[in-house]
Amino acid sequence: MSNLGALILAAGQSRRFGSDKREAQLPSGESVITATVRQACNHFDSVCVVLRSIDQAVAEMLTQLGPDINVTHAPMAHLGMGHSLAHGIDQVRDWSGAAICLADMPFHRAETLSALTRQFGQTSLPSPIIVPMHEGQSGHPVIFHRNHFDALSKLEGDQGARRVIEGNTDHLIKIELEDPGIVQDIDQPEDL
Repeated sequence: MSNLGALILAAGQSRRFGSDKREAQLPSGESVITATVRQACNHFDSVCVVLRSIDQAVAEMLTQLGPDINVTHAPMAHLGMGHSLAHGIDQVRDWSGAAICLADMPFHRAETLSALTRQFGQTSLPSPIIVPMHEGQSGHPVIFHRNHFDALSKLEGDQGARRVIEGNTDHLIKIELEDPGIVQDIDQPEDL
């Protein structure tokens, strides 16, 4: 049985934003992180959120959203996204695939997440990496088959998963989507 989960990276420092952007309010009234987690819960079998070790209040708030939300604290998150991603992957080794979601990207359309999960389930390509594209630009979430988890678990510093993607082009499936939300993140308050 397939267990495709969403691994939400939420352990950043929000330096450019000026305050904790995860708690910033969207026009809908939800916080950025709440919107991202709710979307993931609606489209994936499992959800795991990677936080900093100091994020106890955020962890408590997230667990109140639903019983199926797992929270983990990356002890080396301050060293960069690679450490957070590697830590998260080590928590979800039993998943068949992981959609790497960024907490500051809550603007995906529901159809986009459905299309990505459907592609993962239907592809005949072994060990796929599914990359959403918008107007030729790659976006998030990127879905990795579990056979790439070892490589992802070795990331460190500010390395994202790009190196793993570039080293596995024969497993790559790019899907062009009419969804600017896959490339739209929140770096500054005006991005809300």
